[in-house]
Amino acid sequence: MIKDLYVLDSCALIAYIRKENGSQPVADIFEKAQEKKCIIYIHKATVAEVYYDILRTSNINEAENMIKDLSLLPILFSNNLTQLFIRQIGYFKVNYKVSFADCFVLALSTVKKAIVISSDHHEFDAVEKSKIVSFFWIR
Repeated sequence: MIKDLYVLDSCALIAYIRKENGSQPVADIFEKAQEKKCIIYIHKATVAEVYYDILRTSNINEAENMIKDLSLLPILFSNNLTQLFIRQIGYFKVNYKVSFADCFVLALSTVKKAIVISSDHHEFDAVEKSKIVSFFWIR
């Protein structure tokens, strides 16, 4: 029975890809998803942000390999841009001053009623205090 729903943010995915501090909790959640014990969502805007980061810090081959490797992970990709979703993005951008890409994470979490997987306290601590969105901190 699936119990937990998660939304992966770029920091968590990058930590996993680069095997940084915090990668093991992400790997554990991927294992849970593989066993059908949870569902992990990611918005394609987040994938674009990770692609950009890898391209900027590494090279095109690494960025392209990341795209291929993502298809092997137990992740459901969202390209949601409904009016409700757009309103959620605007709400978070205006009220919490988080990055535009992180607004997609928060909007997806709100729509799916899912927990955000992140390490980005700088962006999300104020949102967490509001209790609008729940977080699973990887570090």
